Amino acid sequence: MKTSSAIVGAVLLAAGAATRFGSPKQLLEIDGEAMVRRMAKAALAAGLSPVIVVTGAHHDAVVVNLDGLDVQTVEHGDWAGGMGGSLAAGVRALRERAPRAASLMVLLGDQPSVGAPELARMLQAHACQPDRILAARYGGQLGPPCLFPRSAFDDLATLQGMHGARALLQKAGERVDAFDLPAAAFDIDTPADHAAWLAMQHHDPEDR
Repeated sequence: MKTSSAIVGAVLLAAGAATRFGSPKQLLEIDGEAMVRRMAKAALAAGLSPVIVVTGAHHDAVVVNLDGLDVQTVEHGDWAGGMGGSLAAGVRALRERAPRAASLMVLLGDQPSVGAPELARMLQAHACQPDRILAARYGGQLGPPCLFPRSAFDDLATLQGMHGARALLQKAGERVDAFDLPAAAFDIDTPADHAAWLAMQHHDPEDR
Protein backbone atom coordinates (compact mmCIF):
# COMPACT_ATOMS: atom_id res chain seq x y z
CA MET A 1 0.00 0.00 0.00
CA LYS A 2 1.46 3.31 -1.03
CA THR A 3 1.80 5.95 1.65
CA SER A 4 2.61 9.63 1.42
CA SER A 5 6.22 8.76 2.18
CA ALA A 6 6.56 6.50 -0.87
CA ILE A 7 9.38 7.52 -3.18
CA VAL A 8 8.22 8.61 -6.62
CA GLY A 9 10.98 9.59 -9.01
CA ALA A 10 10.90 11.20 -12.42
CA VAL A 11 12.60 10.59 -15.75
CA LEU A 12 12.63 13.74 -17.86
CA LEU A 13 13.53 13.12 -21.50
CA ALA A 14 15.72 15.81 -23.06
CA ALA A 15 18.04 13.79 -25.31
CA GLY A 16 16.79 14.46 -28.84
CA ALA A 17 18.35 16.60 -31.54
CA ALA A 18 15.09 18.51 -32.22
CA THR A 19 15.68 18.33 -35.97
CA ARG A 20 12.12 19.44 -36.74
CA PHE A 21 12.56 22.55 -34.64
CA GLY A 22 15.91 23.42 -36.22
CA SER A 23 17.66 24.18 -32.93
CA PRO A 24 17.75 22.61 -29.44
CA LYS A 25 14.11 23.01 -28.44
CA GLN A 26 14.96 21.82 -24.92
CA LEU A 27 16.62 25.22 -24.55
CA LEU A 28 13.78 27.25 -26.05
CA GLU A 29 12.88 29.95 -23.56
CA ILE A 30 9.36 30.05 -22.17
CA ASP A 31 8.78 33.00 -19.84
CA GLY A 32 12.52 33.51 -19.65
CA GLU A 33 13.49 29.91 -18.85
CA ALA A 34 14.57 27.00 -21.00
CA MET A 35 11.76 24.46 -21.43
CA VAL A 36 13.84 21.67 -19.91
CA ARG A 37 14.52 23.79 -16.82
CA ARG A 38 10.84 24.69 -16.50
CA MET A 39 9.81 21.04 -16.51
CA ALA A 40 12.58 20.03 -14.12
CA LYS A 41 11.47 22.75 -11.69
CA ALA A 42 7.85 21.63 -12.04
CA ALA A 43 8.86 18.04 -11.21
CA LEU A 44 10.76 19.16 -8.13
CA ALA A 45 7.94 21.45 -6.99
CA ALA A 46 5.46 18.58 -7.32
CA GLY A 47 7.58 16.51 -4.93
CA LEU A 48 9.17 14.09 -7.40
CA SER A 49 12.58 12.81 -6.29
CA PRO A 50 15.01 11.93 -7.65
CA VAL A 51 14.53 13.78 -10.94
CA ILE A 52 16.66 12.15 -13.63
CA VAL A 53 17.18 14.22 -16.78
CA VAL A 54 18.27 12.16 -19.79
CA THR A 55 20.51 14.14 -22.12
CA GLY A 56 22.02 13.32 -25.48
CA ALA A 57 22.42 15.49 -28.55
CA HIS A 58 22.89 18.75 -26.64
CA HIS A 59 24.22 17.38 -23.36
CA ASP A 60 26.49 20.26 -22.35
CA ALA A 61 23.95 22.98 -23.09
CA VAL A 62 21.15 21.15 -21.28
CA VAL A 63 23.34 20.62 -18.21
CA VAL A 64 24.20 24.32 -18.11
CA ASN A 65 20.49 25.17 -18.16
CA LEU A 66 19.87 22.90 -15.17
CA ASP A 67 22.50 24.60 -13.03
CA GLY A 68 21.48 24.97 -9.41
CA LEU A 69 18.59 22.50 -9.56
CA ASP A 70 18.51 19.33 -7.45
CA VAL A 71 18.39 17.03 -10.47
CA GLN A 72 20.69 14.33 -11.80
CA THR A 73 21.64 13.96 -15.43
CA VAL A 74 22.33 10.85 -17.47
CA GLU A 75 24.03 11.23 -20.83
CA HIS A 76 22.64 8.65 -23.24
CA GLY A 77 25.19 7.99 -25.95
CA ASP A 78 22.74 6.26 -28.30
CA TRP A 79 20.16 9.06 -28.19
CA ALA A 80 19.82 8.90 -31.98
CA GLY A 81 18.43 5.38 -31.64
CA GLY A 82 15.11 6.74 -30.42
CA MET A 83 13.09 7.70 -27.38
CA GLY A 84 12.78 4.12 -26.12
CA GLY A 85 16.48 3.76 -25.45
CA SER A 86 16.66 7.17 -23.80
CA LEU A 87 13.77 6.34 -21.49
CA ALA A 88 15.31 2.97 -20.64
CA ALA A 89 18.61 4.65 -19.74
CA GLY A 90 16.79 7.05 -17.44
CA VAL A 91 14.85 4.29 -15.73
CA ARG A 92 17.98 2.21 -15.16
CA ALA A 93 19.67 5.24 -13.61
CA LEU A 94 16.69 5.94 -11.38
CA ARG A 95 16.63 2.34 -10.15
CA GLU A 96 20.32 2.53 -9.27
CA ARG A 97 20.05 5.87 -7.49
CA ALA A 98 16.70 5.27 -5.78
CA PRO A 99 16.38 1.49 -5.30
CA ARG A 100 13.36 1.95 -3.02
CA ALA A 101 11.38 4.00 -5.52
CA ALA A 102 7.76 2.84 -5.58
CA SER A 103 6.85 4.56 -8.85
CA LEU A 104 8.24 6.87 -11.47
CA MET A 105 6.80 9.57 -13.69
CA VAL A 106 7.85 9.92 -17.33
CA LEU A 107 8.06 13.55 -18.43
CA LEU A 108 8.75 15.31 -21.71
CA GLY A 109 10.55 18.61 -21.87
CA ASP A 110 8.39 20.08 -24.64
CA GLN A 111 4.96 20.35 -22.98
CA PRO A 112 5.06 23.99 -21.81
CA SER A 113 1.49 24.06 -20.47
CA VAL A 114 2.20 21.27 -17.97
CA GLY A 115 3.41 22.57 -14.61
CA ALA A 116 3.71 21.57 -10.98
CA PRO A 117 -0.06 21.80 -10.25
CA GLU A 118 -0.87 19.33 -13.03
CA LEU A 119 1.87 16.92 -11.93
CA ALA A 120 0.75 17.17 -8.30
CA ARG A 121 -2.82 16.27 -9.27
CA MET A 122 -1.57 13.24 -11.16
CA LEU A 123 0.48 12.17 -8.15
CA GLN A 124 -2.59 12.43 -5.92
CA ALA A 125 -4.61 10.30 -8.30
CA HIS A 126 -1.82 7.73 -8.57
CA ALA A 127 -1.60 7.49 -4.77
CA CYS A 128 -5.17 6.12 -4.75
CA GLN A 129 -4.23 3.28 -7.14
CA PRO A 130 -0.44 2.97 -6.74
CA ASP A 131 -0.18 -0.44 -8.40
CA ARG A 132 -1.71 0.76 -11.65
CA ILE A 133 -0.30 2.83 -14.50
CA LEU A 134 -1.67 6.35 -14.82
CA ALA A 135 -1.34 8.20 -18.11
CA ALA A 136 -2.39 11.65 -19.24
CA ARG A 137 -5.27 11.62 -21.72
CA TYR A 138 -5.40 14.36 -24.32
CA GLY A 139 -6.44 14.61 -27.94
CA GLY A 140 -8.04 11.18 -27.79
CA GLN A 141 -4.84 9.38 -26.82
CA LEU A 142 -2.78 8.43 -23.79
CA GLY A 143 0.76 9.62 -23.26
CA PRO A 144 3.20 11.45 -21.01
CA PRO A 145 3.18 12.63 -18.35
CA CYS A 146 2.54 9.11 -17.07
CA LEU A 147 3.20 7.23 -13.85
CA PHE A 148 4.43 3.66 -13.68
CA PRO A 149 4.57 1.46 -10.57
CA ARG A 150 7.67 -0.52 -9.70
CA SER A 151 6.18 -3.61 -11.38
CA ALA A 152 6.62 -1.87 -14.74
CA PHE A 153 10.25 -0.83 -14.21
CA ASP A 154 11.70 -3.91 -15.93
CA ASP A 155 9.66 -3.30 -19.08
CA LEU A 156 10.65 0.36 -19.09
CA ALA A 157 14.32 -0.41 -18.55
CA THR A 158 14.47 -2.65 -21.62
CA LEU A 159 12.76 -0.35 -24.14
CA GLN A 160 14.62 0.18 -27.39
CA GLY A 161 14.34 2.14 -30.59
CA MET A 162 11.64 4.68 -31.33
CA HIS A 163 9.01 3.16 -29.05
CA GLY A 164 8.80 5.04 -25.77
CA ALA A 165 6.25 5.20 -22.99
CA ARG A 166 3.28 5.37 -25.35
CA ALA A 167 4.08 1.94 -26.78
CA LEU A 168 4.23 0.48 -23.29
CA LEU A 169 0.89 2.07 -22.43
CA GLN A 170 -0.67 0.34 -25.42
CA LYS A 171 0.87 -2.97 -24.40
CA ALA A 172 -0.36 -2.62 -20.81
CA GLY A 173 -3.96 -2.20 -21.94
CA GLU A 174 -6.37 -2.63 -19.03
CA ARG A 175 -3.66 -1.93 -16.43
CA VAL A 176 -3.69 1.74 -17.47
CA ASP A 177 -5.95 4.41 -15.99
CA ALA A 178 -6.51 7.68 -17.84
CA PHE A 179 -6.07 11.11 -16.30
CA ASP A 180 -7.66 13.89 -18.32
CA LEU A 181 -4.97 16.51 -18.89
CA PRO A 182 -5.76 18.80 -21.84
CA ALA A 183 -2.69 20.91 -21.06
CA ALA A 184 -0.47 18.05 -22.21
CA ALA A 185 -1.90 18.15 -25.72
CA PHE A 186 0.34 21.02 -26.72
CA ASP A 187 3.92 20.05 -27.40
CA ILE A 188 6.45 22.12 -29.29
CA ASP A 189 8.10 20.30 -32.19
CA THR A 190 8.40 23.09 -34.76
CA PRO A 191 8.77 26.89 -34.80
CA ALA A 192 5.13 27.03 -35.92
CA ASP A 193 4.14 25.14 -32.75
CA HIS A 194 6.02 27.69 -30.70
CA ALA A 195 4.32 30.59 -32.47
CA ALA A 196 0.93 28.98 -31.94
CA TRP A 197 1.62 28.46 -28.26
CA LEU A 198 2.71 32.07 -27.83
CA ALA A 199 -0.44 33.24 -29.61
CA MET A 200 -2.57 31.04 -27.37
CA GLN A 201 -0.94 32.52 -24.27
CA HIS A 202 -1.44 36.02 -25.57
CA HIS A 203 -5.16 35.45 -26.07
CA ASP A 204 -5.73 33.49 -22.88
CA PRO A 205 -2.88 34.23 -20.47
CA GLU A 206 -4.63 32.54 -17.52
CA ASP A 207 -4.80 29.17 -19.27
CA ARG A 208 -1.21 28.12 -18.78
